[in-house]
Amino acid sequence: MRKKELIWLGLLLLLLCGVYARYFTSVKKPISINASWRPDMNANGALILMFTLNDDVRLTSLKVFPLEDGKFNPLARPVWNLVADTDPAPIRAFAYGQRIRGLKPALSGVRADPLTPGASYRLVLAAGDVTGYRDFRAQAAPP
Repeated sequence: MRKKELIWLGLLLLLLCGVYARYFTSVKKPISINASWRPDMNANGALILMFTLNDDVRLTSLKVFPLEDGKFNPLARPVWNLVADTDPAPIRAFAYGQRIRGLKPALSGVRADPLTPGASYRLVLAAGDVTGYRDFRAQAAPP
């Protein structure tokens, strides 16, 4: 083979490796969650718990568990439990107890339980086989 043919063969091989890496391997980014308390503009002095994610995510399940003495018990009853109903819409931020398009309560008609001020909780999210969690503490409304 001539030198020019070897260069073209090398470039073709490099291109095929790039296509394979892009479409047939997946590096899944974990879901990063931030929890923050924000003033509710509709209610005088009330606070709402906001969760923000690192990217737009199509959630398949969402659960909030109470922590028992600071320890996570996955068998505990979740205070908020949503599962995918239809094709979930990409979401980057949501409030505790908010309706999320494409998700429905795991038990029909059940809404999010109110959070106990001072208690610790864990939010567990799943988007397909990618998961993430964040521990947070419930706050009381300011006086």
